Amino acid sequence: AASTFYAVDRYASYKTQWKEYYTSGGVLLSDRYTTSNAVHQASKEQGQAQEEFLKWLYEFEYDKLGLPRPDLTIYLDVPTDFTEKLLRSREAATNTTADIHEQDTAYLATCRLTGRAAAKYYGWTVVNCVQEGNMRSIEDIHEEIYRYVRQCLED
Repeated sequence: AASTFYAVDRYASYKTQWKEYYTSGGVLLSDRYTTSNAVHQASKEQGQAQEEFLKWLYEFEYDKLGLPRPDLTIYLDVPTDFTEKLLRSREAATNTTADIHEQDTAYLATCRLTGRAAAKYYGWTVVNCVQEGNMRSIEDIHEEIYRYVRQCLED
């Protein structure tokens, strides 16, 4: 049910805000889009049920609702312990408190595993943000992402 609400929200914004731009050849860059729904909602399923959900979600959003399929989806893979450190640093720097999901390390770990499974299932491009036990620089990660985007735009 939750997936449906998020999908309908995406559908409404597509129809009212960006469909004309997109169908006339515009290029869109989206942070999360259907992928976030896939990861967070599929995290609630196990085994075959998870794969069935992933199949259902894309069929629902892209085939039934008619939302545009992405030409490229990039999954930024960060191990959970690094994610947790980044979240705690953000809290300290902004004097804020993490939301209920950001406070739940087990949930974050499940989402990472689900994200990696979804990336494999859907054929997303995975960017490993940690190498040899260290977080890669923003510039280094940017350059890798830019190569994938440039290649997609040239194809």
